Amino acid sequence: MKIAIVTGASSGMGKEFAKKIDSLKLDAIWGIALGEEELNKTKSELLTPFECFNLDLTHIESFKIIDEKLKNEKPEVEMLVNCSGFGKFGRYDEIPTDALLNMIDLNCKALVHLTQLILPYMPNKARIVQFGSVSAFQPVPWISVYGATKAFVVSYSRALNVELKPRKISVTCVCPFWTKTAFFKRAVNAENQVITHYSVMYDPQKVVNKAFKDSMNRKELSIYGFVASAQAKLVKILPHKLVMSIWCKQQKFKQKYENKK
Repeated sequence: MKIAIVTGASSGMGKEFAKKIDSLKLDAIWGIALGEEELNKTKSELLTPFECFNLDLTHIESFKIIDEKLKNEKPEVEMLVNCSGFGKFGRYDEIPTDALLNMIDLNCKALVHLTQLILPYMPNKARIVQFGSVSAFQPVPWISVYGATKAFVVSYSRALNVELKPRKISVTCVCPFWTKTAFFKRAVNAENQVITHYSVMYDPQKVVNKAFKDSMNRKELSIYGFVASAQAKLVKILPHKLVMSIWCKQQKFKQKYENKK
C-alpha cells in the first residue's frame, strides 16, 4: 500500500498539501491534526481515501499510535509532509514559558520524531516536505522562539537531505512568508497586538502549489514570492544587528514598549 502522511492536515497549508497529493493517486493519505471535524472536512474534499488521526503531536502517546499503525499495515510512505506547528507573538515576558516549550515540542521535537519514525517505511525516491519559515534566516525579536524553531527545521532539513542521498529520498524545506492561514488565531494576542506591520500576505494555495512543484523537482528549499525570496537573500548579506533594527522600527516596538520595563 502506497500512502502519504500529512500533519496539520485539518486546515491551512497542510490541508492544501493534502489536496495536491490527491493528484498522485496513492492508495491512501493519512492526515494527522487536532480536530476531528476539520479533518473530516479535508476528507470530504479528496478523492484519495483519507484516514483521520485526531492526535496531539506534543504527546508521546500519539507517536505510539502511529508506530503501531505503521507496524500493522507496513505501508510504503511515498511522501511525508510535516506541516504542524504554531507561533506566538510577544516579548519574552508576555508569553507563558509553557507555551514557548510547547512550541519547541511541536515545531522541532515532533517533526524530528515523526520523520525518524516514518523513514524506515519510505522507499527509495520518496519525498519529505518540512515546513520552516522565512523567519528562520535571521533572529526575529518578539517572535524569538518561533523563529529559532524554524531555523532548526531549515538546518535539520538541509542536512538530512544530504544524508538521504544514497536512498534518493529528497527533503524539501518550505519557508513561507506571511500567509493567510489560521496561524494568526493562535499567534496573535488580541489584547496586545505587538506585530502590526505585514509587508505582504500570501495566499496559502499559491505557496503550496510552488512547494509541491519544488518537492516534485527535489529542491532543498521552497520560497514563494518576490518579497520572501528577496528577504531570504538580503539577510544573508546584511548584518543581523541591522536586520533586527529595521524589523523593530517597522513594528514600532520602541513606541509600544516605552512605558513598559
